[in-house]
Amino acid sequence: MSVTQLHDVLAVLAIVALLGSVVLLLARLIPSGSGVLLLDRVHSVHLWLAALVPTVASLGSLYFSEMGNHWTPCRFCWFQRIFMYSCAVVLLIAAARKDHGVKWYAVPLATIGALLSTYHVLLEHHVIEESTACSSVTSCANPYYVSFGTLDFSSGTLVSTGVPMTLAVMALCGFLAIIALLVLPEPLDVEADSATDSATEQPAEAATV
Repeated sequence: MSVTQLHDVLAVLAIVALLGSVVLLLARLIPSGSGVLLLDRVHSVHLWLAALVPTVASLGSLYFSEMGNHWTPCRFCWFQRIFMYSCAVVLLIAAARKDHGVKWYAVPLATIGALLSTYHVLLEHHVIEESTACSSVTSCANPYYVSFGTLDFSSGTLVSTGVPMTLAVMALCGFLAIIALLVLPEPLDVEADSATDSATEQPAEAATV
């Protein structure tokens, strides 16, 4: 498999991760029996899924820079790697230990990473002008490869086609998926306990009145 083909495969996985995050969010916001069941099913494996995302992203980034075409990470790529690699280590340990409290540590890391990725995407679309700290070494605004679309500035303005998937966009999808997997799913008994608590509170309030 070539480097560009691997880039395309990881781009597909990033899109799947993002769509999965949207489904979890809708299941949480729109009450339904199937939504509760989905959140329960995901909760049973959410730590391993959350660990899988940064692990695949980390291995992919290492391949591109160390074994593939030896792409040199830009300044913001390194910033994102710091938080993605940290999430991979923390979440793998948490998944092995079944530590659901890891969200208090991993979610802040993923949130900062998502903000950095968002800034990087804005740099790539020239919404924000890159600093000399970026352009003097490896440009943060010019990705090595774009899957499923183009980013063209040859005419002086942005001309994009398709759905341009760069490493920065994939990192953003990964960070958002980590947050969604750690925050949104809940076990079914939690939902049942909430319903029971609300049911017991109503008679008590009626008796007081």
